[in-house]
Amino acid sequence: MKREWVWTDWFIFFLRLCWYITVLLNFIVENGTNMNSEDMRFIGILIVCYLVPHLFWRPGYLHTILYPLSEIILIGTALFYFNTIVEIELGSSLILMSLLMNGYLSTKQTAKWTYPIFIVLLPLPLLWSMDKVTYFMQYTEIFIFLGFGASFHYVVQSQQRTTRMLEENRTQYRLIVEQNRVLQQYAKQVENVTLLQERNRVAGELHDTIGHHFTSVTVGLDAVSYLIDSDIEKAKEKINRLADVSRKGLDEIRRNIHQIAPSENEELLSILLKQIASDFQVHTNTVVTFHVNGNETSVSKNSKLVLIRCLQEALTNAKRHGDATEISIEYIIRSHELSLLIKNNGHPLGSYEPGFGLKTMKERIEDLHGKIEITSGESQGVTLKIALPI
Repeated sequence: MKREWVWTDWFIFFLRLCWYITVLLNFIVENGTNMNSEDMRFIGILIVCYLVPHLFWRPGYLHTILYPLSEIILIGTALFYFNTIVEIELGSSLILMSLLMNGYLSTKQTAKWTYPIFIVLLPLPLLWSMDKVTYFMQYTEIFIFLGFGASFHYVVQSQQRTTRMLEENRTQYRLIVEQNRVLQQYAKQVENVTLLQERNRVAGELHDTIGHHFTSVTVGLDAVSYLIDSDIEKAKEKINRLADVSRKGLDEIRRNIHQIAPSENEELLSILLKQIASDFQVHTNTVVTFHVNGNETSVSKNSKLVLIRCLQEALTNAKRHGDATEISIEYIIRSHELSLLIKNNGHPLGSYEPGFGLKTMKERIEDLHGKIEITSGESQGVTLKIALPI
């Protein structure tokens, strides 16, 4: 496995180097003038015991199985050879550093078999001829060095976990910052869309209100121009009615500007729709019939406003563009939806491009998950059907 060295690895490395150098120098000092072939063999074996394990533990690399195996094989062989065959008394000095290294580099998997070998099997050649006090002291050293190695291992693992957590926190922080930036952009987009929708809503409100009332006034004034010469009193009465229509239109425009919709009226929707139809009939000399099919039910303010505006737009279009003389309106109330069926005898649609009013009407209906259908006869007549779910 790849393993980047940290400060503890370098500390243990130099500690192991100093340990072997100390053992070697101590042996040379004690036997420098009287060295024989066995002593030189001891020095050679000591050097091999130091160098070979570094094949499996070096900067950037660790083999978690081969390293402890190399320590066990080399140190175990050296201990058996020197303490039983050559009979050079080493005590536990040669095994202690291997114990520290095993405690430091072991994993949960390797500790299951390396710890028993280092604690029980390898010390046997050292301990079988010792007295109880020396035996206890030797084993105390074994557990101390193994404990030191395990402690260093725990420190390194804790540091690595802390480093990983810190890096994860930094990654999460960068992600949060990026998401926050995206959310800010999204919020700005939502704000812009909301403003655009509100502008379109206000524009639609003004279009429907002004268009409906001024269509009534325009058509009424056209009629007054003929009445002035024939019936002045009737013309004056017509002008007064048209003035009332203009005032109502102005009041509605003011309410829209202050975002107070006429749908806030507590009257039943059928009454409001019938009043719109009746006013339109009076002021435009158009035959308008209105029928209610079904039992009245509570209607949300949004649905009420949409149906009112759609009826106003339909009446206005029928007179302005279709030049209709007869319009029939059916308000249908069902358990699951409200419907308006508006028919006129005006000019057929033919190939037409929906204007601002129809587009606004369609958007309002779709916002409430409703449907709108427009059909036209071949020679005359246009039918408009609007359905809103309850």
